[in-house]
Amino acid sequence: MVEPARPDGVAPHCCLVLGSRNPRRLAGFYADLMGGESAAVVPFVPGGAVTVRLPTGMDMVLYRPSRRRPQPRQNGGLALCLRCADLESIRQRATALGGQVLEPIREASFGREQWLLDLEGNPVLLWEAPTDRPA
Repeated sequence: MVEPARPDGVAPHCCLVLGSRNPRRLAGFYADLMGGESAAVVPFVPGGAVTVRLPTGMDMVLYRPSRRRPQPRQNGGLALCLRCADLESIRQRATALGGQVLEPIREASFGREQWLLDLEGNPVLLWEAPTDRPA
């Protein structure tokens, strides 16, 4: 979601938007996973949408999609990637919160990665940069 350009010249604000069957529950999952007390869950608009203010400065907006209007088809080329300083620690936190690991950790020249599913089955990539170069 990108806000329209404002007359004061401030750049649009970019955020993540995710449809959810239960926005408050999924917002709690991501707030706990991404920062615990440093991530805040705030109401967004009437109708159940919720914003998670992430410690990175980016917002994640979770909303309940309309049942009366079809959702656009998604091709699967875009995924939520969480850059981790300690992949194992984040994976353990995710599974304790109800996430499901899809595959073992994979190591490559770009670092280590592991796919999991959040509480509603959305794929999430955990990625840890190699220790010999900065993230």
